[in-house]
Amino acid sequence: MNLNRIPKSIAICAIVLTFTSPSLFSQTKQIDQASWQRYRIDDSEFSVALPFVPAMSSYHVRMLNATRSPIRHLVGAYEDGVAYTIYVFSRKQSLDDFINSFPNASSFTFVRDMKLDGVAGKEYVLRNERGHTVARFFSTSTKIYLFEAWGSPLVSGDQRMMRFLDSIKLTGRDGRLLNDGDGELWQPPDDYQNAPPTEILSGKEVSTKAVVTSKPEPTYTEEARQKQETGTVVIRCVFRSSGAITNLKVVSGLQYGLTEQALSAARQIKFLPAGKGGHFVSMWMELQYNFNLY
Repeated sequence: MNLNRIPKSIAICAIVLTFTSPSLFSQTKQIDQASWQRYRIDDSEFSVALPFVPAMSSYHVRMLNATRSPIRHLVGAYEDGVAYTIYVFSRKQSLDDFINSFPNASSFTFVRDMKLDGVAGKEYVLRNERGHTVARFFSTSTKIYLFEAWGSPLVSGDQRMMRFLDSIKLTGRDGRLLNDGDGELWQPPDDYQNAPPTEILSGKEVSTKAVVTSKPEPTYTEEARQKQETGTVVIRCVFRSSGAITNLKVVSGLQYGLTEQALSAARQIKFLPAGKGGHFVSMWMELQYNFNLY
């Protein structure tokens, strides 16, 4: 059920996350936590409310497997222990077939059939020691939508999760138009009650590891495709307690813009931060983006 794993038919590269060692700190932008606004995408029917401008990646590549619904947009945002994710797919199969085609589908529990603005949908939930996830799928004549709300066990996030999910509209064109980009980042205020320790930890030192909720895949540049450039971009970075990706350092790169594509995708990763001692903590990570021509 977890669609963070983008199907191979749409992915030009793959990402591997591993733990690594320290670098430097960078600041994120202070966000007004009260300013929920409605957002939309130009070629899609939905709009939804979020606490601030989310990151968005769009995909316009030719599919190798036309029978499977290709992803067109991935939207992600994070705020204080709650992550919000939206997937937009071109519909090439039934909703049931679409849901059943993902290897983690059995991990989720079916809750109910839904109908929103005349559009059929289904709701699933998952609760475990790593958090709480609610997923709502909807299928129109041309698109399949997945809206996911993720809550960390370290916060009481159910109210914000439901505010996001219950704001979904599948008719009308109201809301701010989203464009591809990093969006805005939430930063805890100075008096934040869940203030974490200042050190950056390794994966072995945390009690619960970070949970990636959306990870955009970089695509080939035209020059790299023409030059037949393949290989792996390795990036060292920090998954911050604030939900930001910082301290990005290229360990090994590729030519013709592929390193820059990987860095851009890495900055848009959204996740629930790692935890230790009842607090969110920062941890070192290594990202590997494997570029292969098919």
